[in-house]
Amino acid sequence: MTSRTAVDGPITQRLAALAAATPDRELVVDPVFGRTSYGEAVALVDRLALGLKAQGLGPGDIVILQLPNWAPFLWLHLALTRIGAVTATIPIVYREREMTSLLALTEAKALVVPGVFHGFDYAALADRLRQEAPGLERVFVVDPQGEAARSGQIAYDALFEERGAGQDLDGLAPGPDDMTALGFTSGTSGDLKGVIFSTRVLAATNRGLAERYGLNEQDRIFGCSPLGHAVGFTHALRMTLTIGGTLVLQQRWEPDQALRLIRDERCSFMACATPFLMDLVYHPALDAHGSLESLRLFLCGGASIPRQLMRDAQAALPKTFVTPLWGMTECGGVTTCPFDAPAEKRFASDGMPCDNMELKVVGADGETLPPGEDGELMARGEMLTLGYYRQPALTRAHYRDDGFFRTGDQARMDAEGYIKITGRIKDLIIRGGVNISPAEIESVLFAHPRVANAAVVGMPDDRLGERICAYVVLAEGDSLEVAEVQAWMAEAGLAKQKWPEHIELVDALPMTPSGKVQKFRLRERLGADRQAESAA
Repeated sequence: MTSRTAVDGPITQRLAALAAATPDRELVVDPVFGRTSYGEAVALVDRLALGLKAQGLGPGDIVILQLPNWAPFLWLHLALTRIGAVTATIPIVYREREMTSLLALTEAKALVVPGVFHGFDYAALADRLRQEAPGLERVFVVDPQGEAARSGQIAYDALFEERGAGQDLDGLAPGPDDMTALGFTSGTSGDLKGVIFSTRVLAATNRGLAERYGLNEQDRIFGCSPLGHAVGFTHALRMTLTIGGTLVLQQRWEPDQALRLIRDERCSFMACATPFLMDLVYHPALDAHGSLESLRLFLCGGASIPRQLMRDAQAALPKTFVTPLWGMTECGGVTTCPFDAPAEKRFASDGMPCDNMELKVVGADGETLPPGEDGELMARGEMLTLGYYRQPALTRAHYRDDGFFRTGDQARMDAEGYIKITGRIKDLIIRGGVNISPAEIESVLFAHPRVANAAVVGMPDDRLGERICAYVVLAEGDSLEVAEVQAWMAEAGLAKQKWPEHIELVDALPMTPSGKVQKFRLRERLGADRQAESAA
């Protein structure tokens, strides 16, 4: 295993060491931009860093990367680190509203976008944003075809034209505890927060998982989670350099292509959200692709995994260890199940913390609760980030003086240290004075043969305060009656108070980029429907 000192240094220093040891090893496999070795990457990053420096960027400057899963995302992050600038990673799906808020919060000096991607003109959006953000001095445009940038913007390829010497970059890289990246999370509430990463925190986030599963230079990571989100950025991009492995990129999630890439490139590890696992497990061509026999580890996070999906995954992917992954942008991927975890722990828990993290569950008055009792989950340890950027009140509210972070997740912990996330504190349904967690209801609903996905929220009610509403995406058929759902709940042994009393059929659930259901949007929809009914 790589020494702690080597991994805790600047990521560019790690790249140089790996390139010196194994220059011909593949670092990146990108169907769009091709293959790049470690040796090639060092020279490429230095040239790019010189180009960025010539554009007036340097230590402490914030540069927003809004790119698909393309190799230039990696090269830009490394080059920005080389000159001491801060990489702000954001999902490719963000549009004008989110971007305007981001620019106001960060006062970013530069923005990197694709020209046009998936039918959307990002370069045009960048022009509009620049008119409202005077601090945005540079817009760089990445185009796979190498097209010239429009007036007032700079083509990514042009950054490589700058000539200079590598020593011109010496001494610019951030220290281990300096801000080196910003990750943005709107979570399930819609509130935008900028999370501060240091080199030391990013290294610790991956070290715990690498040690638990023996990840090493032989591993080939399938990078399908958005690199602009915490899971893709930490557990794909940064993890690759942590272990000295290879990163296989997929620019946009497409299950058919994913099957081919995992099989052909012999990918062995991936970390992504529950919908990705569903798409692979239930894909009709999975058997034809050898049930992905090279894939030895799948960390599944973003939302609790229904038990039925875990059982189906075990059968469909017999060579793959599938484990829940719980974490947050603010504290990394904290809990998973070790290889020797009993099957019941994998099916019914969200794992146990890595060795460099500590968890506890507390009650309303802050006291630590005994095993089996529900309360708020608190996290402390090396993975914990440095707070929220330019949001001191929010930082004080979540980052406590004793080093614990208030996650806002409701959970219980068993005697062996395994946790079970039972919902977000704010997502609890209070029906007739009784607190009800949606997670258990959603898991039972998912097991219904006609249900493809489901989310449960509280529906305002004059008498009980709230009743239980289930938003359902059907796998088959065009209707699902409340009576059918309640009979299914009774058969599963669920208390009657937890039975859904209203069903809303939808084509899809609103999701964050990390695959979490945005329940605040479902609650907003219920509120709007109720207002319309009252007006009528």
